Parts: sequence; structure tokens; C-alpha cells
Amino acid sequence: MTRFLKWKLIIPVVTILTLAVATALLIPRLSVAPEKVRINLKDTLIFPKLSGTFKVGRTTVYLKEKSRPALFDKKIPREWVVTIFYPAIPETTSTPGPYAEEPLKTVYTNYALTEDSAGVLDRISSNAYWNAPADHSHGAFPVLLFSPGGGEQPLFYSALLEQISSHGYVVVAVPEPFDTPVIPLPGERILTSDQMAKLCEQDEACKKAMSGGESAIQEVTDKLKDNRARDMIFTLTQLEQVNLENPLLAGILDLEKVGVFGHSYGGASSVRVAQLDDRIDAVAVLDSDIFLVIPEDSEALSQAVLYMTASNIDANAQELEEISKSNTLAAAYLGKSSPYYFINIAGTTHQSFQSDAMFLAPYISIGGESVTLNASNTTPARVTLVISTYVTAFFDQHLTGVEQALLTGSSDSYPEVTITIKK
Repeated sequence: MTRFLKWKLIIPVVTILTLAVATALLIPRLSVAPEKVRINLKDTLIFPKLSGTFKVGRTTVYLKEKSRPALFDKKIPREWVVTIFYPAIPETTSTPGPYAEEPLKTVYTNYALTEDSAGVLDRISSNAYWNAPADHSHGAFPVLLFSPGGGEQPLFYSALLEQISSHGYVVVAVPEPFDTPVIPLPGERILTSDQMAKLCEQDEACKKAMSGGESAIQEVTDKLKDNRARDMIFTLTQLEQVNLENPLLAGILDLEKVGVFGHSYGGASSVRVAQLDDRIDAVAVLDSDIFLVIPEDSEALSQAVLYMTASNIDANAQELEEISKSNTLAAAYLGKSSPYYFINIAGTTHQSFQSDAMFLAPYISIGGESVTLNASNTTPARVTLVISTYVTAFFDQHLTGVEQALLTGSSDSYPEVTITIKK
């Protein structure tokens, strides 16, 4: 088990194949539904105030790619729902929230939470205003595509994505069908991660992979590993139509200034997007083993790169050694790009980049135990601020052309950050 599967807000009951770890992790969760999780949150959990100057709106857009099957060779079209954070001017009488839109709240609660956690999502107070009027007073805003970690709900990155959007970005969170735990679709349909197993049973190559056999595993992973990247590329193309016709968002997307970023498996997929699509101007990787997705003989990226890693305060000596090797390999590849920034954040774990997990960690009951995702000398609010500040500074410099002193070296304001720079 690697750091990329150590802790989840949803704990999947996963059948991890025992062959090469890097190969096995490429197969999404081909098993049963996750066990139920109890969240002991009695009072309202309030996210920190936004650090940017813009208020943030939030909406969803349904997408369907008819020409690409959902999985394997099936005739099921690929479909998903993206969540979009954007600079907004809400009505003066309106208030932020809810944390989750009603369809997602309902199906996620039924799918993943125990009965005594029912209603917990109503006790989380975010900063985004649902379907608020967009801010048209500043022209169009740069666009950032975001990919979450493997098996993660994009919802649980809301605190981080809101912060980034408040600095003048349209942030588009793209889930992966059949890997994201639940995705509500139009017509009261639902995509869930455990549906993957049922589809796998209908595919000969996938059945061989699940019964063991390295060549069979490789065949399946080769089919699946570019799915996220292709989803983001299709999303980016569809945003052109959104920018023309969407009642809320028309005219505020600057599709000449596009970045991509992601956490863990999503970070690796973000690198793959940058390899495949020259519309991407900059890529930020949040604590990821990029070779889960990209070919090991890949040529250097042409875009600017930010690579952020955790200090992994929760890892033992053996795990730290494995993580160090992974980071060294990733840095060797990403460091071929110019400009390149490598950042390590003290007092963090791999899941610290999943911002909402940190805020919820004290209230999560997994086998009667809570978890800690940040050091005792820091806070979830501080870690989220550090991550969002550096990600925003990176995109400010390489999408908008505004020079950032923060990216020139160490900063007294952020002593927990170690930065290496290559121009």
C-alpha cells in the first residue's frame, strides 16, 4: 500500500492486485462499494475566509462524450458533471452554500455515510454562492482544470478550490466516471465507483487482470490510464460552448490562458494533459507519483511546471524511502521543464492537499479512531492557505504574466516552505 491510498474520506474496500504496485494502482477500484463512514460533526464546520478579492460562485455543468465509451469496449457513452468555481457578484441578500448540491448530498449520504452521519454535509459552511451571477466587471478570467486524487470526491477539495478562484480564476473540477465515488447525472441516474466491477465482469481482459497475470493487468491499465486526461481535454473543448451559451458563465472564461493541476493520481493525469494538449500553458502537480500515468520515456514538457510535495509526517522509515525515490524520479522528469519550481511543505501528509479532509479529520471515525493530516504546530487553515497561495502565485506568473516575488526564493511569511527554482 502506498501513500496514494493511505487515507480517504471514503474508505474503499479495495482488492489491490499484488503485482507491481505502480501497475496495480492504475486499475481503479474494481471491487465492492465502500464501507460506511461515520462523521462525528455536531456543530457547523466553517471554512476560513477567502484570501482573494473576489467572492466565489459555484455551479455544475453536465458533459457527455458520445464518441468515447465509458469503459473498455462498451457502447455506454462517457458522461460526467463538472463543478465550476468562478468570480461572482452575489445578490446582497444571498448567503453562501450549501456545501454540496442536493443531488450529490443525497446520493453521497446514502452511498457512503452511516445513519448517524446523516445531515453532516448540511453542517459544513463553505464560501461559495450557488449559481450566483458572474463578475463581468473585470473581463474574462483564466481557466484552471482540476483533477482530484484517485477514488476521491472533488467536493472534498472545495476549501482549496474556493481560495484559488477568489484570486480571479475559473476553476473547473473534473471527476472521473467510475473512479469518483458518486456522480449524480440527469434523470436521477448515478455513476458509482463500484459499478466498475460489474462492467469488468463483462470484459475478458479485465477479468483476466483481476485473476492475476501481469500482461493482463498491463492491457487493462493501458486502456484506462489516459481516461482522466481525455476527460479534461474534452471538458476544455466543451468550455468553449459554455463560454458562449451558459446563462451564468458566458463571456467570463479566458480560454487563451489555461492551466491544469491535480492531486495525487489527478496530478499525474494533469501532466498527461499537458503532454497531449498544447492549449495548456502551465501545470501544477500536487504530491503525485506522475509515472502512474505518463510514459517513463516522456520528453520534457513545454509548459511551466510547479511540483509540490508533502513532508509526510505520517510515514514510517520504509514509506519515506519509497516516497523519496518516487519524488526523485518525478523531479528528474519535471525538472527538465523550464521554468520549474519544486516546493516541499513541512508539517503535511499526502492527504493534506485534499483540503476538506484536514478540516474533517478530527471528526472522522474509522474503526473508532480519528486521523491527523497535519502537524500539531499548524492548522488546516494554514496548510490550505500555503498551498493555495503558491498555486495561485504560480498561475499568476505563468498565465497572467504578473511577476511573483514569492517564486524567487524562500519567504519569511512562509517558513514551512522549501523552494527550488529553475529558470
